[in-house]
Amino acid sequence: MAPPEDGIKRFEFTTSESGPIGVRFSGGFPPLIIGVTPDSSAAKKKVPLNFEVHAINGHALVTQNLGLVMSSLKSRPVTLDVRPIGWKPKEKVLEIERKRALDDAEHNARVEMELQRRDVVDKQKSEQDEIDAIAKAERDAIAKADKAERVKNARASLAAARAVENEFTIKLNLDPEPLRREAESLMDANYGSSVKPENIGRRGLPLRLMTRRKEVAWLWAGVLQELIGGGAPDAGSSFGD
Repeated sequence: MAPPEDGIKRFEFTTSESGPIGVRFSGGFPPLIIGVTPDSSAAKKKVPLNFEVHAINGHALVTQNLGLVMSSLKSRPVTLDVRPIGWKPKEKVLEIERKRALDDAEHNARVEMELQRRDVVDKQKSEQDEIDAIAKAERDAIAKADKAERVKNARASLAAARAVENEFTIKLNLDPEPLRREAESLMDANYGSSVKPENIGRRGLPLRLMTRRKEVAWLWAGVLQELIGGGAPDAGSSFGD
């Protein structure tokens, strides 16, 4: 009989050990050792409880061997091989370990691929964020430059307008002071009141002096104004200064 496999415990009962071996089995296959009679041969050999019966006289505990192995228990010598619950042959264990190793390798490969994929995604996102940041900085710089140019142009336009208006005001002030004073007095008079200019001669006040205020002028510093009382001048209208 071949030596027992790893994990299998073998107990031999010789012809000198007559009578029952002192083991009680469960039903089913393989049967389980559910009892060992005290002071029996099995108890003396320390046959363990809750072990499965692996073989009797080298015959596996399977259905087709039932009659053979049961009759073997009644004769001597008899060999009882038992195994822990869940025991598997070495080849089966190696097969399971190989499969587990393959599964672990496949799992690790998938994990590694996922980590690499995430690294690529993170790198692409980082690169895109950098591109977006550069583009935004360029847009902000252009917008800032445009704003600065608009402010510069607006200031230049305002300065030019002020220069024109100052020059225009200087020209207005070239009229004699008495005439300008009488014109101011007339324009300041309440509506419907009687005003008689003095010291202006027979010809009276020139019309231009009556339109030298911006709020009543038709043309002010070269810019056509709305007519007195509101509204824009008719197309084709022409007014002197």
